[in-house]
Amino acid sequence: MDSLVLLSWIAYLICSFLLLLASWKLLYWLPFTLKCGVFLTQLAILVVPAAVNETALAPAFIVIVLDILMSVPRDVWIQKAVPLLVALVAAWPLAYVWGRLYRLYLTRQEARQSQEDTPENEQTN
Repeated sequence: MDSLVLLSWIAYLICSFLLLLASWKLLYWLPFTLKCGVFLTQLAILVVPAAVNETALAPAFIVIVLDILMSVPRDVWIQKAVPLLVALVAAWPLAYVWGRLYRLYLTRQEARQSQEDTPENEQTN
């Protein structure tokens, strides 16, 4: 049983990686910060685990949906949803910071490039 759970997690993570790659390529025209927000949100949905039973873990989103469909008491699936909700809320400020750092990096690269180009232009003239 443990090897089956491990195999299903490996397959799930491979499919998740392909989904993230495809959505990153589909959203290439969006600003970098928005792409990061979508990426981190997808990552939270795909990776945050929740307990199925005493020994097995599965992605929280799937566990919560199954618990709701199986009419599990509300406080049980809400308890499982809290880490997922925290991850989803934390994804967007983290994406904002990531986007700002990336913009700062690009600005510094452009400034460094323009400084390197200026002395070369003066020497050739």
